[in-house]
Amino acid sequence: MRAFLGMMLLISLSACGGEASENMPDESQAAQDGTEKPMPVEPDGGIGDGAGPIPGTEDGDAPQADLIPARFHGIWDYEGGTCALESDMRMEISASEIMFYESLGIVSGTRMEGEDVVVTLNMEGEGETWQQATRLSLVGEGEELRLHASDGETPKEIDEYPAKKCPPTGDPA
Repeated sequence: MRAFLGMMLLISLSACGGEASENMPDESQAAQDGTEKPMPVEPDGGIGDGAGPIPGTEDGDAPQADLIPARFHGIWDYEGGTCALESDMRMEISASEIMFYESLGIVSGTRMEGEDVVVTLNMEGEGETWQQATRLSLVGEGEELRLHASDGETPKEIDEYPAKKCPPTGDPA
């Protein structure tokens, strides 16, 4: 009796699955008969599911969890430096990492303090790993724009070695 009930259950389930698959065209059938519809895309680049943009991304510069704001992105070097790859004060800042001369910091957190951002970095370089907090501040405008980097665990300090923005090298920053 138990075997009979089990067989009936299996037959019922397979019949339900057959109906569903008959009523739903598979991808190859849709592609052949031209019924395939492209996924809609929203004006902000969303996938068409009706969800709005991710909070904080509307202006392209607002901080998001674990991302460095766009205004800090780029290649920076000491204001007296050459911006060359071998410059030991050069750094490349992107949304998710900061590349220093002989180390790399992957962003694990960010927090805003006024116009500054304090970035928590998982660092790796010269065979070692560590974590550090770095405060990034922008001072000045235009040709006089300077990046000040200081210890993120202490109150804001004046950077004795401010960095100028380097011209793009064609490599993504």
